[in-house]
Amino acid sequence: MSRSAPAIGVVGVGAMGGAMAAGLAPHARVVVEDLMPGRADEVAAEHGVESGDAAACDIVVMAVKPQDLAEVLADVAPRMRDGAVLASVAAGWPTERLADAAPGHPVVRLMPNLAVAHGAGVVVMASRGLDAAGQAEVRALLDPLGAVVVLDEDLFPAATAIGGSGPGFVAYLAAALERAAIAEGLPAAEARAMVQGVLAGTAALLADGLDPAELQARVTSPEGTTAAGVAAMDERAADQAVAAAVRAAAARAAEL
Repeated sequence: MSRSAPAIGVVGVGAMGGAMAAGLAPHARVVVEDLMPGRADEVAAEHGVESGDAAACDIVVMAVKPQDLAEVLADVAPRMRDGAVLASVAAGWPTERLADAAPGHPVVRLMPNLAVAHGAGVVVMASRGLDAAGQAEVRALLDPLGAVVVLDEDLFPAATAIGGSGPGFVAYLAAALERAAIAEGLPAAEARAMVQGVLAGTAALLADGLDPAELQARVTSPEGTTAAGVAAMDERAADQAVAAAVRAAAARAAEL
């Protein structure tokens, strides 16, 4: 990679590519391109990035659909500069396959979630062909997106179940809290505001590394309201339902 400030290219600026461009824009030079006419210009104007030849950047992030990646890579890889890093968010494309499609380039497999647009996402990362310094450099460039976690590639299905599907699971619980609040008589708007505040506050409390079990214990007074609610969830094996959801998501990720 370039020793000056690296440029990050994003090829494909749909939901995930657009989210990554938005999250990186305040911190790096970002260049976007897309197969859909006008889409790159639209994203560039919205997020203050450049529209152009993303393949000419130091790191080129492929954010196209897995079924389209081979065709798009056949166009992008020959345009990449020597030493550039190829990154991909496509499910079902391990680093070995990416390296075969872009010979001579270090490759990085990423699994981000949509919260990267706000710098509050999770990005799981595995690489091939990068030394420790190169891996650290790529990780540092991705840090503005949120928590960057480097894992062995064999763990990607489980990581996908948490980092990728996790926001959907939390949103499911948030919707259930809203419905329950409304059923108890709270107006819908106030129920939503309260649930959003609870989620944001809980995330802030956990952000410093606090053990979730410790936070639960702090909130749970003996024979209090939280204790009553936790007991009701335990009676219905809510923790087992969560574990089943993670297993199902991980199994599906392994199939892709």
